[in-house]
Amino acid sequence: VRTEGTAASTTIGARWTFEDGQLVDESSQTIAPTGPEVTEFHLSHPEGWPPGSYEVAISVDGETVETQSFTVEAGG
Repeated sequence: VRTEGTAASTTIGARWTFEDGQLVDESSQTIAPTGPEVTEFHLSHPEGWPPGSYEVAISVDGETVETQSFTVEAGG
């Protein structure tokens, strides 16, 4: 997640959901940016992700600022 600006403390969050709204994972990181910054979130599933539609919602201090949808296709 790319951010710009300065703040004494800001919480960046990522909420991952499956197509039926089921929560897959949710995590956050508190940062104290002094300019442009990149915050990384990682999610893994060793057995592979079930096929379907997913969404990740990015929040800043609890307010959703961006969402991104993606699809996991069935393996061959």
